[in-house]
Amino acid sequence: MRTIVKILTTGLFIALSAVVVFGQKGVDDGSKYGHGEDSVRCVINMSLYREYVKQGNFAPAIAPWQIVYNECPKATKYIYIDGAKMITDAIEKETDAANKKLLVDSLMKVYDNRVKYYGQLGYVLGRKGVDFNKYSENTPENLKIAYDFLKKSLETERIQSGAQELFTFMQISKDLFTAKSIIGTQVVADYGFVSDLIDQNLKKQPSDVNMIKAKEAVDQIFESSGAASCDDLVPYYTQKFKETPEDKEFLKKAASLLSATKCSGAEIYYNILNKLYTIEPTLDVVYELANLNRIKENYTEASKLYKQAIDLQEDKLIKSRYYIELGDLTRRDGNYPLARTYALNAIENDPNSGVAYMLIGHIYAGASKSCSDDEFEQKSVYWAAVDKFAKAKSVDPSLTDQANELIDTYKVHFPDNETIFFYGLKEGDNYTIKCWINEVTSVRSR
Repeated sequence: MRTIVKILTTGLFIALSAVVVFGQKGVDDGSKYGHGEDSVRCVINMSLYREYVKQGNFAPAIAPWQIVYNECPKATKYIYIDGAKMITDAIEKETDAANKKLLVDSLMKVYDNRVKYYGQLGYVLGRKGVDFNKYSENTPENLKIAYDFLKKSLETERIQSGAQELFTFMQISKDLFTAKSIIGTQVVADYGFVSDLIDQNLKKQPSDVNMIKAKEAVDQIFESSGAASCDDLVPYYTQKFKETPEDKEFLKKAASLLSATKCSGAEIYYNILNKLYTIEPTLDVVYELANLNRIKENYTEASKLYKQAIDLQEDKLIKSRYYIELGDLTRRDGNYPLARTYALNAIENDPNSGVAYMLIGHIYAGASKSCSDDEFEQKSVYWAAVDKFAKAKSVDPSLTDQANELIDTYKVHFPDNETIFFYGLKEGDNYTIKCWINEVTSVRSR
């Protein structure tokens, strides 16, 4: 191994001193193979080293490869592809840290010369960044070097960037943040940049297995980075929203990430959803916007959006839940008859919805004083409310404790025996609740 290291790191970039009288090297005249005897020397050594490389026998390949690399660097791109392969093999077998560093430096120079003679800057920088990160000592300084290589590569290659380069860049971004070499907003920006490139790539090639894996890994890296906090996400997306307010893909990703990281209370989340609603009012967007407006107590806007979400929703159980939420906000807005209508719609879609019956109970309890000026008639409404709490626990036993607590709370509002007798009634009699409730219940005293 020491012999290989010595060859690769001492003679690799020094032109051979041998002088050939009848010829000229390609490195001197810019030709592919050189001229005269030098061109023969180049072709022979190229044939020799390539045969060894094909066999996976790198040790005897190094000397003829070195001649080709130094004397006719434009002969073939395989000079640099094979060179990188042989040097990385040597790096992986090397145990001495100093020797390994020398080999990594040599590998970087091979990549530089590949760019010099064959271009492809973005692609080569990607390979250079991945290998430098993989084989160099894990220090913040080296991480930053690899980060810069890869960032320039991704900016150059864009959608042509490879899955490994995208994944490695995101991992390094997280590592730099952990090392306190970059701030959280930079990690957020890096994630937005990388995930956008992955999404574009998958849109073009949805079955790209490597890119699918990269997407999963990049998402996981970001979520575990510690930078996915509202303090970092909100400023970034606020600024980004100002720059690209019509970019649908950005809006979708921003909304998804802000929601996943529990930043849905931020104003920028609300603004992004509103913009998405105007561009593409999907069910998820409509429902989430309805929920946010309900929280903000914008009941008129929330009601409109809930109705739209209900129309879009085909699953009856989910539709029932939407009706319950719509009914609850309508109750809070004071429209008790309409709130009950929505609760009944919920039951129609899900007959086993105990929550819908609980809602009707709350609606009746809240409406007691609005049904009549007569105190007895007001108190009689609590009979109907308690009936609904009892019904709720009968269809959904998980609500038993909650329903019993509410029953005990509202029983104290029942009329007393003296009042019941005064109205010509007795316990157990049927009684029809007045006003819009218009339900038959049974007489009970507190």
